[in-house]
Amino acid sequence: MAGDQLKTSMAASALGDVLGDLTDLVHKEMRLGQAEFSANLSAKLKGGVWSAAAAALAGIAFLLVMQAAVFAIASYDVPMHWSCLIAAAVVSPVAVLAYLIWRQDANVALMPSRTIHEFQQDVILSKEQLT
Repeated sequence: MAGDQLKTSMAASALGDVLGDLTDLVHKEMRLGQAEFSANLSAKLKGGVWSAAAAALAGIAFLLVMQAAVFAIASYDVPMHWSCLIAAAVVSPVAVLAYLIWRQDANVALMPSRTIHEFQQDVILSKEQLT
């Protein structure tokens, strides 16, 4: 009788310890996930600001270069409207290529995938300890 009571109290104590540790682990994993998400979001925002500044400056420079190209084509007695269309036809594939490169580089997930994976592993480990 005393042995059964001791086993029951030890099992309850072990269960309490596991649940306490699991709760602590969940809190730590949540803080880690928030920190990872904040870091990812900060990197995205910083990258967005720099890309906007670069795009604005590159746009101005590009317009000046295109204007020079149009004038250069027009200097060969090509009408101005045809000069503009020729310059636009040359630049369009470059714009498409730049868009495709940007889209690939901007493909960074905001989801804290490492933290989620570790949390899933912790849950599995806790379930194994409970059984």
